[in-house]
Amino acid sequence: MRIALLGWDLDREAVGAVARLGADVVAFTRWFPDEPEREAHPGWLEVRCPHEIGGGPGEEAVAFGVGAVRAASNSGLGFDFDVVHAMDWRTRPAAVELASRGDGRVLVIASDRAEDEEADDLAEAPFAPDAWFCDHPWGAERRRARIGDGGARVASIPTQAGLGFWTDRRDPRDAPDEGPRVVVSLGRGARVSPRAIAEGLKRARGRAPGLIAAAFGVGPAAARLRRLLKAEGLLSARWGETIEPTTGRWNGAVSEAATLATGADALVDDPFARAAWLLGTPAVSVAGRAPDAIAGAILAGLFDRERREVDVRLGVALETRRVEPDGVAAAWLRAYRRLLGRRPAEPPPPPPAPVPFPELRSRLSLTPISPREAMASWSVRPDDWRVAMEWLGPEAVRAVLTIRLFDVTDVAFDGLNAHGASDVDVGPGETHRTIALPFDGRSLAACLGVRSRWGYFHPLTHCRICHLPREGLAPAPTPPARRLRVAPRRPGP
Repeated sequence: MRIALLGWDLDREAVGAVARLGADVVAFTRWFPDEPEREAHPGWLEVRCPHEIGGGPGEEAVAFGVGAVRAASNSGLGFDFDVVHAMDWRTRPAAVELASRGDGRVLVIASDRAEDEEADDLAEAPFAPDAWFCDHPWGAERRRARIGDGGARVASIPTQAGLGFWTDRRDPRDAPDEGPRVVVSLGRGARVSPRAIAEGLKRARGRAPGLIAAAFGVGPAAARLRRLLKAEGLLSARWGETIEPTTGRWNGAVSEAATLATGADALVDDPFARAAWLLGTPAVSVAGRAPDAIAGAILAGLFDRERREVDVRLGVALETRRVEPDGVAAAWLRAYRRLLGRRPAEPPPPPPAPVPFPELRSRLSLTPISPREAMASWSVRPDDWRVAMEWLGPEAVRAVLTIRLFDVTDVAFDGLNAHGASDVDVGPGETHRTIALPFDGRSLAACLGVRSRWGYFHPLTHCRICHLPREGLAPAPTPPARRLRVAPRRPGP
C-alpha cells in the first residue's frame, strides 16, 4: 500500500509509526530555507514543498497544494498512491490536487483534529473526502452531525493530542460555584430515555446535595434531556448551555466531573467511556435503566472511591496503547484497508497495443527549442530497467528514473571535466519533457539512469551533446516555402 501523508506541521512520530507497519509512505510538508527538499528517514521519505507564502490561511493552503503537486511531479514520485491522507485542515486542498492526478481510485482521507475545529470552515466547503478520521469521539459526533447520514464515513481514532486539547481557558475563579458534576454524553442512536435519566439525576440529588449535570449530544434525545434538566434546575450553568460545544469543552467538563454517564450498554466498547478513563474520570452506563437504577449507578460513581480508582486504573491500562503513535497508525491502516476493500473491483486493463518496431536499446535525446529550454525524449528497455534494479539491490525500493545533465560549455568533455551537473527526476509513465535551464547558450551532455534515494546512480544510456543558441542572436533565415501541386489521376482507357 502506497500512502501519501500531508501535514502542514508534520507529525513525524505518526508518519514513522505508519512506515514501521510496512506501508510505503511519502510525507509532504512545508519547506523552509536551508532545508533539503527531499530527506530520507528510516522507512519513509519526506518531501518538502516550496510554495508561495502570503494572503490568508485559505490562500496559503491552496498554494501548498500547488507546491505539493509540483514537488511530486518534479521529483519523479508521481501520483500513483492508494491513499492520500490530509493530516490537518491546511493540507486538504493539497490532498484533492494529488488525488485528482491519480488513476481516479485514490482514497482521500481527512483528519478532523480538535485543535482545527475553529478553522474548519476556511477549507471545508469545497472538500468532500471519502472518510474522516477524528482524533476525539466528541469530534466524531460533531462531524457526523455536520455531514448527515448520507455523507462520508466518520471514524473515531483518539489521539493523545485530541484528549489533551482544552479550549476553555477561563479562570476557575470566574466559573460559577457548582456542586458535584455529572457529565451525560449521548452518542447518535443511543437507546436511552431522557425522562428516566432526568428523574434518576433528580433522585440522586436527594443524597448528593448540589448535584448538577451537563448533557453532551447532538441528537434529539440530548436536546430533550437538556430541556428536562434545565426545568428541574439540574443543568450546569458553565457546561450545559451550549448546543454543540467544542471538543476542548468536552475535555474540560469531563476532567472536572466526578463521573461520566453514557448511553452505551458495554462501557469497554464505548468511545466516550474510554476517553473519560484516559482523562481520569470513571464512567457508568444509563442505557435502558429505570430511574432508581440510574440514581444508584450515579451515586456509586460519586461516592464509591475504591470502585472509581479501580475503574480508572483498568481503563487507562486498556486504552493507553490505543492513543500512542503505534496504536493510532494501526487504526489508520485498518481503516484504509476496510475502505479500499469496499470499493468495486477495477476492470482489467486493455491489452497493450502491438509495437511494430520495438526499441533495440534504451535511448535518450536532447533537442534545443530555445536559448533556455531543451526537449528531452527517451525510452527504456525492460531488460535495462531490470538490470538496474538488480544492481541497486535494497536501494531499488524508491529508485526513480533520472536525467543527469552535464554543463560542458567550451570544454572537450571526457566524462569528468564538466562545469557542473544537475538531476531531473521523471515519472515512470513519461516519455518526453521540456527542461528549463537557468542560463542561455549552454552545451549539455546528458545521461539517463536510475537513482536511489541515497544518491546511487546507475546509467542506462547517453545522448550526444546538445548546443543551445544564445539569446539576442539573429534567428536562422527561413527558407522560402516550396509548394507541391498534385494533379488528379487520369481515368483509364
